[in-house]
Amino acid sequence: MLRLAFGLTILFVAFAPIQQALAAKTPAIRISVRNHVPRCVTPARLMAFVTRRNRMLDRRFSNIAAYYKHHGDALGVRWDYAFFQMLIETNYLKYRTPRGRMGDVHPRQNNFAGLGATGGGEPGEKFPDVGTGVLAHLQHVLMYSGTRIQTPVANRTRLVQDWLLPWSQSFDRPVTFTDLTRRWSPSDKGYSNDIAITARRFFDQYCRAPGSDDVDSTASIKLREIAKPMCRVWTARYENGRKALLIRSNEARVINYTALAVETGRETAQANAFISLYARGGRPIAEFGSYEQALNKAFELCPKG
Repeated sequence: MLRLAFGLTILFVAFAPIQQALAAKTPAIRISVRNHVPRCVTPARLMAFVTRRNRMLDRRFSNIAAYYKHHGDALGVRWDYAFFQMLIETNYLKYRTPRGRMGDVHPRQNNFAGLGATGGGEPGEKFPDVGTGVLAHLQHVLMYSGTRIQTPVANRTRLVQDWLLPWSQSFDRPVTFTDLTRRWSPSDKGYSNDIAITARRFFDQYCRAPGSDDVDSTASIKLREIAKPMCRVWTARYENGRKALLIRSNEARVINYTALAVETGRETAQANAFISLYARGGRPIAEFGSYEQALNKAFELCPKG
């Protein structure tokens, strides 16, 4: 694992007491009734937060926050803090050190957590697309909570979970992101603080306080409009689905886009069955060779989804 933003630790040395307080407040990895992603954290706001700090953001990453939400919700992970960790790992998706030098991991690898990048020029793993790379990161984070990943995307997850799980399962409380950083990068004492400070910056700008469910009362009119659910992205899959359809349907002024994985040769029948049960009045608007392509199109049509 190679962190690209190692310079941040130096920048905050003078504020060590504040860092310690922030680090103590990093949440548990797993979502629970008392530990959920605040409503004020949305993909659109996270991307606004990123683009203010990376004006040259690669267009391929324009919807990456939506993937964190999608996969994070499915896995039951605090995907907002995983997203903040990703920003530290990639230096806000620049993949460069603060001095402008390229790190070991290249943006084309879709590796958002330095998985397998162990230093010395080792580039780590490569994933076929952004969504798969996000899933690999979140599965790896989930593993640190004490959950065995049955079919891990990342080879790194498969290799380390047998020796890491006894550590994470020894806790008599939920494993936090601070606990994670102490094993993820034990030589970097400021790693947890960097994540906490990044979270604080976001929450201060877009929420009333860290953990708050309320929108900041000083938020701009544009942000209030973004918060309105004018469209939503859903996913559904038939067990042996290889191809995918994009289903569009309307519900109370909200447009729903569903990436539906279907079996080859049964596309029409399965689409009709799905629409009759879950998307009344909907219709397929496009067909794709893969589920990932359909989901990418859904996020293109509904970037706030």
